[in-house]
Amino acid sequence: MTFARRKWAQPGKFVWVAPRETVTAPTGKEYPLCTTVYFKDADDLVKPYAPSMDGMTEADDWYVGVSGQLPE
Repeated sequence: MTFARRKWAQPGKFVWVAPRETVTAPTGKEYPLCTTVYFKDADDLVKPYAPSMDGMTEADDWYVGVSGQLPE
């Protein structure tokens, strides 16, 4: 499921929670990765999401979907 904010003016932005996974270190040992929230920007670049304090605690404009495609 993807989430976006109404204040994101560029279409195509969204965030989602990736499920927990494991990663293999150069030593061959596997380690668990924590659950990560990712952000897909309007340029199709995906990166871990590090929201501002406003985005996490005070924003009231989140909705399920993708920016530029407001739900009806």
